[in-house]
Amino acid sequence: MESQQVRAIYDFSGEPGTAELSINAGEILTVTRDNVGDGWCEGYNSSGKSGLFPAAYVQHVETSLPAAAVSAVTQQSSGDYWDDDWDDDSEVGQGHSQPTPFASANTQSYHSSQSQLSTGHLISNQISSAGDYNSTPAIHSIIPERNIPNVPKKNNKFSTLIKSGEENFLLGTKVIPVPEDEKIFIEETDDERCRWIATGDTYNCVVTSPKKGSKLKGLKSFIVYQLTPTFNNIQVSRRYKHFDWLHERLEEKYCFIAIPPLPDKQISGRYDEQFIEHRRTQLQEFVDYVCRHPVLSRSRVWEHFITCTDEKRWKAGKRQAEKDELLGVNCFNAIQCNDTAFDTIKVEIKIDAFSRFINGLDPVIKNFMATIVDQGKKYQVLYKREFQKIGQAFMSLGHALESDDPGSYRMTRALKLTGDVYNDIGKLYDDQPRFDWEPLADKFHIYRGIITSFPDVIAIHKSAVQKRKDCERLVTEHKMEPQEHRELARRTDIIARTLMAEESHFQSERDIHINQAMKNHLTEQIAFYQKIVNKLQEALSAYDG
Repeated sequence: MESQQVRAIYDFSGEPGTAELSINAGEILTVTRDNVGDGWCEGYNSSGKSGLFPAAYVQHVETSLPAAAVSAVTQQSSGDYWDDDWDDDSEVGQGHSQPTPFASANTQSYHSSQSQLSTGHLISNQISSAGDYNSTPAIHSIIPERNIPNVPKKNNKFSTLIKSGEENFLLGTKVIPVPEDEKIFIEETDDERCRWIATGDTYNCVVTSPKKGSKLKGLKSFIVYQLTPTFNNIQVSRRYKHFDWLHERLEEKYCFIAIPPLPDKQISGRYDEQFIEHRRTQLQEFVDYVCRHPVLSRSRVWEHFITCTDEKRWKAGKRQAEKDELLGVNCFNAIQCNDTAFDTIKVEIKIDAFSRFINGLDPVIKNFMATIVDQGKKYQVLYKREFQKIGQAFMSLGHALESDDPGSYRMTRALKLTGDVYNDIGKLYDDQPRFDWEPLADKFHIYRGIITSFPDVIAIHKSAVQKRKDCERLVTEHKMEPQEHRELARRTDIIARTLMAEESHFQSERDIHINQAMKNHLTEQIAFYQKIVNKLQEALSAYDG
């Protein structure tokens, strides 16, 4: 698309004070740089005004450019903030999709845009995300709203496993040395359950103080978050793009762990205070989950992420992580566990039961999330409006009685106060979701992402079991030595133990996590309705004279 003309298919209003360029549907633009970041282009309009605009809002026009246009505005990265060799952090494109529940209650209607769904390959690509949450977010992701759910990134754990040599691990044809600090330990309990063994002391990490920064001489702005681990209390600064890089590394390395999701990416409104705080909260949820995980919390790449404050060390550690050999299926070489042979039938029954549980839980969680979003919007729009209507009715009644009998001051005053009370209750409804529904959504955002990852983790074990069965047939046909098959069975058991350990961690997290989330939610709900009771009592007292 670079050095080409495009036509805007939607309106886009750039954020004031940023380098974003406002565009109108039908307008012809000239693209001068299409690699500003994932989903953003830089260019100028017919008036010569230049800036950034979303690639999903334009489509290519088959028209050759004049030479002058090709030589128009170009920008070079200033190389600031340690990442001159990184793509810029875009807020559109890949990510872990979930509608932003409460950032914008009054969304634009999308029905008028549905006739355009067949226009352009960009639109058809984004329609493929339908079904990840429900049909509405998939449509909303391709129209010009201020809060747009991003297209979910396909989890490729299983395909990564195949590419990285599943057979090499199962057959033991490729042995990778494992440093002592990279070894992962699993223990088995008396009830034949597996669980990760935590090494080292537990710790927390706090995400605080989001601040706005800029690069390219102010052309591109971003938000920087401060992370402070409790084991050293040394603060490090990280952008969302750094979290995104970390997430990719963790998914690539640990194919047997359900990696928690990051907050959604967003095309606009990124510098709104409410959105920034909401993102910080979800980043804190991500960080908390990683800190509690016995394996992830000891990962080299994670420790580098939360401790490195030096530019050279940061880049060196980044490149080392990207060259790590213990990735995907190769990481099974790091597992240290019991060599006792499993009862294959019992193991398959347990894992099949867990698979059915996850498959059944997935739609329930999605429906639960939809209910949370629905309640938040009703609080901020429907319930607020209804209580304001009630308040206005009482106010009107008070004014009407006052005009008939100016001496009935006490009654009219009480009615007007009642109207004010109902208006105040409407305001309470408008403000309440950030105390109860939104925190609950943030908690279950983590679960939704983890549950989505588990089928790929389970598929790894199923593939290994199938390989073992195929090799059993080869043994009976004298095409494989029994000793080779025993080694393959042992490695298949390693894969089973990792899956069962991750299942145990998920179950323990679930019990603690959901319990605390619900206690916090109900505590806030009780406090909220107590405020309403207090308001109504205030109105009642006005009639006692």
